[in-house]
Amino acid sequence: MPRFVRRSLFVLTGLLLAAAVTDVASYDAKAWLADYARLKRDMAQGYANLDWMVERRGLDLVALDRDTSAALQGAHSHVRAFLALRRFTRAFADPHLRLAPGERSDAAPTTDSAAAPAATVAAEEIDPPAGKDCGAAGYEEGEHAFQFPFASMAGWTPLQGGDFPTGLLGEVGVLRIAQFGEDQYAGACAQVFRAGIGTQALKLAVRELQQRRLVQAIRELQRRGARRLLVDVSGNGGGTEWVTEVVALLTDRALARAEPRLLAPRCDRSAIWRGAAAPCPVLQAGAGRASLQGTGAWTGPVLILADRRTGSASEDFIAWLQQNRVATVLGETTAGAGCGYVDGGSRTQLAVAPFDVRMPNCARFLDDGTNEIEGLRPDVALPMQSSDAAEKARALQAALEADNGQRRAP
Repeated sequence: MPRFVRRSLFVLTGLLLAAAVTDVASYDAKAWLADYARLKRDMAQGYANLDWMVERRGLDLVALDRDTSAALQGAHSHVRAFLALRRFTRAFADPHLRLAPGERSDAAPTTDSAAAPAATVAAEEIDPPAGKDCGAAGYEEGEHAFQFPFASMAGWTPLQGGDFPTGLLGEVGVLRIAQFGEDQYAGACAQVFRAGIGTQALKLAVRELQQRRLVQAIRELQRRGARRLLVDVSGNGGGTEWVTEVVALLTDRALARAEPRLLAPRCDRSAIWRGAAAPCPVLQAGAGRASLQGTGAWTGPVLILADRRTGSASEDFIAWLQQNRVATVLGETTAGAGCGYVDGGSRTQLAVAPFDVRMPNCARFLDDGTNEIEGLRPDVALPMQSSDAAEKARALQAALEADNGQRRAP
């Protein structure tokens, strides 16, 4: 081994040992336990799915709390303490309950609002500037291409690429929607961006552009002879309320489903961590019905392709169309992310680590009372996780041949 390599390894080993020693020496179990105690208080009041976890999944909060407290007490390092909290959040098996890097600033917030015109300040409070460009506004280009092996299927004819790829399988038009979040379409953002545009205004401009593109893609499929539409949302991890506008494109009917339920605890619920029933529910009382009128860009039969990575807003997309018998769902049970973060959701900031614990502050329920975090089941199961592309292609082909091409009765 060359001398410089040995020296580099020696230096790296020394740095790692020094970091480990510092990590152990600076560990304060009381500080971590204080953070954990605050997290439990926040979750009791601000985690929308907590009651469901206890009452329907049977999660033993007492045992989980005991194990987590013991792990933090005996961690002896920040790394082990972090891993203990990660195990704690993962025990809920809720994709929206997670540790996330948090923004920290030691400087006091500053503002020039006193010198700015009142009208400008008011406008920025309502819709703050998006930034100097799309990158500064947080937009990036997601991967929009087909992931399912349509090219392996007999008769596959690819049409357009871009943000919403399309193709034909005989009379079945295939439309790929890989993201329901406007911030995953940087190219579209660049087309509508203008200096001084507000954050919300930019979001709506991107959404409007993408809606037009979806309508154009649907029209082209119709022009090419598509009689059935397969919307591929496999791997679509969600996005924003834009999803309801996409749902409306796929039918001319009036749709309805249960409204999301938001947090509304009316008491101290900390007893739930001691195994006692909480004296009041974490969610508001049963909500009413949400309605949605279809705009009818497409009015024929609809199929949806989903997998275990289809979640959050994409599950809302499926629920609207499946429950109202507009669409037949092919694939596998979805991710079970359900409703997420309304106005940012609930968040606990850790004092001892630069992380926050994010938690959903709303829950969506299906018409049978099931929380969407249990995932949405397909009408026709397909081997979506198979590593054999030919197997997946054959299964989808069989499902399409078995489908009679008619919308299910409302």
